[in-house]
Amino acid sequence: MRTDHAIFKGPLAVDIRFDKTNPWEAEADPRGLWPVQTGEMGKQNDYGVVSDGYGFEDSPDCERISSGQNSKGPFAVAIGRQANMLQWGFYCAPDRMTDSGRAAFLNAIVYMKQFDGQRPLVGKKSRSRDWYKQYVEWAAGLDTKYKDYGERFRDHVKDCFPKDVIETCGLDAGKLEEWRKANVEYVRGESYNLTFDEDLRNLKLSNRKPEFLDWLVENADDELATTLAKRYLDCGDEPPLEWIKANRDWLFFSDTGGYKWFVDVNAKAAAESAR
Repeated sequence: MRTDHAIFKGPLAVDIRFDKTNPWEAEADPRGLWPVQTGEMGKQNDYGVVSDGYGFEDSPDCERISSGQNSKGPFAVAIGRQANMLQWGFYCAPDRMTDSGRAAFLNAIVYMKQFDGQRPLVGKKSRSRDWYKQYVEWAAGLDTKYKDYGERFRDHVKDCFPKDVIETCGLDAGKLEEWRKANVEYVRGESYNLTFDEDLRNLKLSNRKPEFLDWLVENADDELATTLAKRYLDCGDEPPLEWIKANRDWLFFSDTGGYKWFVDVNAKAAAESAR
């Protein structure tokens, strides 16, 4: 929970008081939980929604503001923004909100006015590579935190990693974390399927760091560079080299947007109008 965010600062005062009596708080936030609503869940209030927190902010028009008690874990997003869209995941009538919850909700509406007219820079097309952190965490907790989940869950964790990795590392969380750190920069994905780019691995080149763009420019006449440009640049029919040079200051990489480089058209428009 980002207590320094604008929706907790005004125009209405938000008196945030953390409750440390809930067992979920230890994992989610050591400060405790912020009560947003009152009433028994499933009876007086319905269950709300959260968004996948991994990779949520890999687009510059997205903000994660707070998680909330949920079944997906503390990294899931309960309150967040994408472009001109606000997600308020808590689901209860206003008269069942706490005073601070109601004030923050009204502040959020005021905060969102400045984004009127914006449209999302990217749509979600794939799962972020950061999910491998979650997979390693699952492996680490198989004999403790998740010991009651049974063999089906253990098999599911195995299936989250390439077969050759499981053959080498087993479900040893330490070894899996070493493997993750060594290979995370070469991940690519489509929908929920994460794979690895052998071309990048051979080059020891990350697909999401600026050095990737430099390499494409320096090797523009290389056939592999052409292949990688088509794979990772959202440049349409525009020549990759020209597209990079024209937009370099506003390019960003998004896992969830399909493992591609995109142009932050909002920042580019703002820069051009300021000239």
